[in-house]
Amino acid sequence: MSLWRRDRVEGGDVAFLGFEGAPSDTAVFPWREEREASTIDEPVPTTTVLAVRPWSIEVGLLVARVVLGVTAVLGGARTLFDLPRGHGDGTAHTQALLSGYGFAPVAGLTTALGWVQLVAGVLVAVGVFASLAGSALLAVALVALVVTLPAAWASGTVGPAETSLFAVALAAVVVLAGPGRISGDADRPWHRGQTAVGITGVVLAVGTALTVLLALRS
Repeated sequence: MSLWRRDRVEGGDVAFLGFEGAPSDTAVFPWREEREASTIDEPVPTTTVLAVRPWSIEVGLLVARVVLGVTAVLGGARTLFDLPRGHGDGTAHTQALLSGYGFAPVAGLTTALGWVQLVAGVLVAVGVFASLAGSALLAVALVALVVTLPAAWASGTVGPAETSLFAVALAAVVVLAGPGRISGDADRPWHRGQTAVGITGVVLAVGTALTVLLALRS
């Protein structure tokens, strides 16, 4: 193994002395190790990622949640207590609707429907366990859509199916997107894992709606 030398050439590297046959040996060429280590400290291009949703989205979720919750509370109050007075959608009216769509037992279903709307509506409006409560309202809206859509399709008129479709869309937004940061659920563990919570809520809503339609409707 012989010594060899490379002289500086124009535009080339500094001349060095080494051993022929060992050009990668950092013991012979220690400046190679320094050159390789220096690349570790070079800056790496980064991309800024928006981790927090804009406040406009949070306000939009608040509006959707409050509208859904208040509407459900009013529906439950009318079903259970005939409030507000004179609206015409009291207990007797709800029982007639359920009976006309083939549900039974009418009295028990009317009471259950009223309390589900009342309790879930309050929880959704204040944003506490909002996705779970919203899944209950989504199940109610899905049942209403299924029973009203055939008549609307046959007659060519929207009628009650329009209200049911609106309720399905609004409840699905609350279940999937969550209550937002302007809520009692903000920064809770289930709020930080909203994707899994939202999908679970939709599955529960669809399962509940199918159970009611298949088991309680003739």
